[in-house]
Amino acid sequence: MSQWMTATFLGTSSGGGPTESRNCSSLILDVVGDGSLWMIDGAEGTLRQFFLQTPKNGGKTLKVSQVSKIFVTHMHPDHVMGLPTLLRNILGFPHAEDISPRGTPPRVNLYGPAGLRTFLRTTLSLTRIQTADRYAVHELVTPTDPRTPCDNAALHDHEEPGRDVLCDEDGYWRNFAEGRSFRGSVNVCAGPLVHRDPCIGFIIHEPASLPAPRKLVILGDTSSATGLTPLVYSTPGRLSLLVHEATDAHMPEDIDPRFAARGPLAVIAAKAKERGHSTPPEAGACAGKWCARKLVLNHIGTRFPAPSPGSNSGKRVAIIREIERQASEAWRATLCEVPVESGAEAVSMAMAADEHECKAVAAYDFLTVQIPIQSAADNNDTNHQGGGTRRQPSRSSPPKRRRGYYSGGTR
Repeated sequence: MSQWMTATFLGTSSGGGPTESRNCSSLILDVVGDGSLWMIDGAEGTLRQFFLQTPKNGGKTLKVSQVSKIFVTHMHPDHVMGLPTLLRNILGFPHAEDISPRGTPPRVNLYGPAGLRTFLRTTLSLTRIQTADRYAVHELVTPTDPRTPCDNAALHDHEEPGRDVLCDEDGYWRNFAEGRSFRGSVNVCAGPLVHRDPCIGFIIHEPASLPAPRKLVILGDTSSATGLTPLVYSTPGRLSLLVHEATDAHMPEDIDPRFAARGPLAVIAAKAKERGHSTPPEAGACAGKWCARKLVLNHIGTRFPAPSPGSNSGKRVAIIREIERQASEAWRATLCEVPVESGAEAVSMAMAADEHECKAVAAYDFLTVQIPIQSAADNNDTNHQGGGTRRQPSRSSPPKRRRGYYSGGTR
């Protein structure tokens, strides 16, 4: 089993996409290391993205057939419209001798908000999609959500009954899915986000029994993830990676006069909030508050196309660097709120800032982010502000790469 966790972005555009430089939302996680993959969202065109991968430095491409779990943040089309074709490809063509009978364990388990079952049943039925293997949908529901039946009469021909996972009294879904790695269980929790419609953020973490458990937070679309804070603090480990949307951004006049004319940061932030979205400084502040080690900005607005592969200059690069700068500055400027054992309260601690750390990265399609195993000393280190940490390189760290923008490689 691999010691690395990786997150690979197959689609990084906001809902105005896909565009010529970005597909819409889809993220692939390799967190268990047994050859299976977990997916967060599956927009239109996600299946094609698997086939467009170009392995770098002898690396392997991700295969859609390896996807065993799919987590859906919300039901907007730029996050779910690729799921039917993905399932058709993963579950295989139904040759008569290969069709799995009812009662066969599902090859793919999907987890998402109320409505996901109905969406897949309706789409698969209307498009006459048949598969060899079976799937199951587990809906994360609140007490007021309608329940979608899973009796035999309601199920799609190739669907197995799923669970209704009811949130706890705090509104969270804790440890509703898991996998096994060589380091122990990898658990999934979730909580609600502020968006125009119901939306979920996912937390994936290693067990508390480890000296330095890794933790990933993958957010759906949101104008505020504050409600997730208690869940982030109550799950083990320091936050290894935060994936936070940054749909819109203010641009200074010297970067792009046309974008600058749209208004100052306050105006852009207000417009983003009205639509249920965030700006780079808001993403950076969230990373600082949650003491993240890494921050990747996702769900980039269509007005901000990705630079061409290998490009290190030009307006597109300047705009993306400005987006990263805004998030990084907010990250460094935000006090890390560290939970302590005095009365179970979270306190703010002023940390020593390090301008060489806390560097946000704006995602682009096929970016891969690696999450190494940390030492216990690293995990407990508080000599940082907003998540930046000064440490010596370890032998287990990946080789340093030249900071070239949009080379399609690994960071």
